[in-house]
Amino acid sequence: MARVDDRPLFYAAAQSFVDRALRADDSLFTPGVAVWSAANLDDLYQRFVGQPDESADSFMIKFQRQLHEAQPTIIQLAAELQFVYYLISRKITGRAKRDQINTILKWSPEPVSIPHELDGALDQGIANTGTAYQTYKFYQLSFIIEFMQHWKGLSQAARTTALADPWEFKQILFSLPIKTAYAAREMLLHLVHPDSFESIVSRDHKANYARQYAHHKQTTSNDIDRQLWEIRRALTPQYGANFSFYAIQHDETQRPDFPVPLPLGPKLRPYIQLVAMLSTNSYSAEQIVDVLGQANPPLVQLTARPNADDLLDVLQLLRLVEQLPDDRYRRWPHLNDLHEETMLRYSALTLVLPDSEANDDYWLPIMAMPFDGVAHPAEAWPGPALLRDWYREAGLIEQGEHSWLRSRPAALQPIANPTTPTAHAINSFLEHIERVQRSQRSTMDSALQDQPLPQLTTAVLNERIAELQRELLVNRVTLLRIYRALIAGQHVILSGPPGTGKTHLAQRLPEIFWRDTDASISLRMPTSPALPPTEPPIEERHTRHGYAVQIETATETWSSRDIIGGIVPQLQRSAGGKTLVYGVRHGCLTSAVLSNYAGYDGENVPNPETLQRTEVMVKQQRYRGRWLVIDEFTRAHIDAAFGSLLTTLGGQRNAPLSIPTDDGVVVQVPLPRDFRIIGTLNSFDRHFLNQMSEAMKRRFVFIDLLPPSSDDADEEQGIAAYRALLRLSDQKLDTIASNDAAGRATWRGVLNVNREINRDGDGSRVNYRLEVENQDAKDVLDSFWRIFSAIRVYRQLGTAQAEAVYAATFAGHAIGLSWHDALDYALADTLADQLQVLNRDEQRALLAYLAYAHNPKEFSEQLKTIIKSLPLPRQASHLTQLQTASPKHASGSINIANIDELTMTHISQIFDLGTELLLDQTSQFAQRLRTFSSERGL
Repeated sequence: MARVDDRPLFYAAAQSFVDRALRADDSLFTPGVAVWSAANLDDLYQRFVGQPDESADSFMIKFQRQLHEAQPTIIQLAAELQFVYYLISRKITGRAKRDQINTILKWSPEPVSIPHELDGALDQGIANTGTAYQTYKFYQLSFIIEFMQHWKGLSQAARTTALADPWEFKQILFSLPIKTAYAAREMLLHLVHPDSFESIVSRDHKANYARQYAHHKQTTSNDIDRQLWEIRRALTPQYGANFSFYAIQHDETQRPDFPVPLPLGPKLRPYIQLVAMLSTNSYSAEQIVDVLGQANPPLVQLTARPNADDLLDVLQLLRLVEQLPDDRYRRWPHLNDLHEETMLRYSALTLVLPDSEANDDYWLPIMAMPFDGVAHPAEAWPGPALLRDWYREAGLIEQGEHSWLRSRPAALQPIANPTTPTAHAINSFLEHIERVQRSQRSTMDSALQDQPLPQLTTAVLNERIAELQRELLVNRVTLLRIYRALIAGQHVILSGPPGTGKTHLAQRLPEIFWRDTDASISLRMPTSPALPPTEPPIEERHTRHGYAVQIETATETWSSRDIIGGIVPQLQRSAGGKTLVYGVRHGCLTSAVLSNYAGYDGENVPNPETLQRTEVMVKQQRYRGRWLVIDEFTRAHIDAAFGSLLTTLGGQRNAPLSIPTDDGVVVQVPLPRDFRIIGTLNSFDRHFLNQMSEAMKRRFVFIDLLPPSSDDADEEQGIAAYRALLRLSDQKLDTIASNDAAGRATWRGVLNVNREINRDGDGSRVNYRLEVENQDAKDVLDSFWRIFSAIRVYRQLGTAQAEAVYAATFAGHAIGLSWHDALDYALADTLADQLQVLNRDEQRALLAYLAYAHNPKEFSEQLKTIIKSLPLPRQASHLTQLQTASPKHASGSINIANIDELTMTHISQIFDLGTELLLDQTSQFAQRLRTFSSERGL
């Protein structure tokens, strides 16, 4: 059999592809979901093949643009397509494969991951895929998509036959037109019929083995795969089952430290001399090996014919040959003057190497080398050690003192008075290098300075407020108050009831408000071996976000060690076992502050004399710096934890942060002028504030983040329903879908929410328009909001609580509960416990509302009776709550000193009365309230 030994996970994954994608329209990652359907393949074809992105950006950047606004199943299909494509390659690491596939999956709003059994298969690649497998990936993937489209159009009988008969499958596969995708076609042969077709993705390589072992074949067929099948049967008694043609012909044990095999050995010159032997014609990979064999005397002493794919990989990385669309090769035209010494310098300068961290990309070693004329140790020259030998061979570097290496004076100097195409190519390449380096120096020169927090223009501020309101229903005035405090140099405490979005706002406001208004432009060298080194630099646009945040949750055990840092015991592991040592660990404020300065690695404190501000990178996104967000601020003993920082937090530049170090020295580091602390606290826990001294309170501005007013009820219901649908869509509930980027969430046949941006005098206002198609659903939403509004009379709850009830209600009905029960259990399970802290008279008032909401007169009498039964101080307190809950436009104020003046008009303005609620006093929710009421006293 042609299978490769010890690759069970690979073949299990290949069988999954056959069973789920070829036999059905199923999914590799989420079985049961129709991913590999004809409709999905057509959609992906139109986005990827039908609209090719011909920009100079990397494949993944272009692929993301092509998949923009695609449905989650299309994005998942793209990721599974990459999985199938990468599966066979042994040259691409499993880690690099996962990174690419997971990156694509993250573009979808629906979370999907690679199943464990398939994930392991990515480490078991079996084929020696060449450089073209990556550089021409667009054509390879396009062919797989086109094959799958053709396959889905076949009859069921034809597909069944082809999966049973390997030669019938090959006939179907080879009937399709093809361009620069031969490796993908060969890959599909082995993936679908691994017992019949070799695990070889090179046509030339297959032809070479068929010629070499032709005396073992019996067939007269010109089909190379049939010939290899017979040759394998003949050689199996000698080499055993599942032998590798490559293994019996090549010894892979002796290789230099180069990322690809070097079939002509570790010297650079033989590769130059081989290319000089080529004419201006084009060649197949095997024909180039034939040319090598014609050299007299031989360029190198070889014991076997070189692998054609390996040889072409090296020649492309050395920028010596160009791959043509018909899978043939020619010498780059700018090398046709054939000056050997100039070509040596050319290849040493322009060569590229595969990037081990990103399999889609290559890196240009010359950009990272210390070509400054100063001697450097070997470790200062990155990349394989062989590169240093090649640089010496090309005359770019020489031996310095202490066996160190230094660049020669003219190493990166253009050739004076160039007269040959190769010389012009070198000069063009060096000119591009200088442009890129100037761009990099310019970027460094514009590094961040330690300056105050920038003030935004009115237009930008309005735009950023609108952007933030897409995520949070926070009124404009509150956002302006927070902004005012921050640009005035003050730290902020966001106070409010649960669910108002305090933590979310603390995290997103710094990031959004101070994002760069204009993108910066930088240059980078194109590094694809498919491009000539004379290709001009690529312009890249970069947008720097505002401030990243480090979120910490305060606890009662906090001390200055948690804020500043101190000595803590740590376990050190070594070959001899574990050792207990003591060292300094930085606290949350220290680590947040130091991350704004260059040179901080999480442990070592930068030199205070040479502090330099630096950008912060988080998940490949650039930020101006980092702030500290402390959640549940007053759960800690704030004065004990922060007491020594009163002067520092006051903004005085002569009172820096004192940071302990392992060597016992205390280093003084100033807080960056644009650094801020944002804290959050639950307003129901305000009694903890007595732990803060007045001096500490003066270091912060306290801003309440309250639930939206009744005037914003429609908008609040819309955003709560929208978030609930997003949550359920993430959990793959049937008939519920969402697209957060487009601002749409849908429950098919029930309701829809759309995000809208309305322009007004202050800029933009974001609304979430809720449309309910089902009358039962409308009745449930109406009843819930009336009950929720009544609860808010006595306890301020945020929008997050409404979102939680919506999500539980929607999920309950989706699994088969009636609308009535779905709402009842949602309230009982997600909201009732938060009402246990209410006073008994407040709970009794809510029970009366459930019973008599349809009868304003009866409810008013019941409420007044409840209040009259209270002691006078408590009566006044209850009436005060009613007065606070009265709408701004209410007619007549409530006299909190006289219950008899409370009228039905007053009450009807506070509670939504007149129609019956879906739930009454017999509901599960009411029973929970009744239990709480009987458990507690005043």
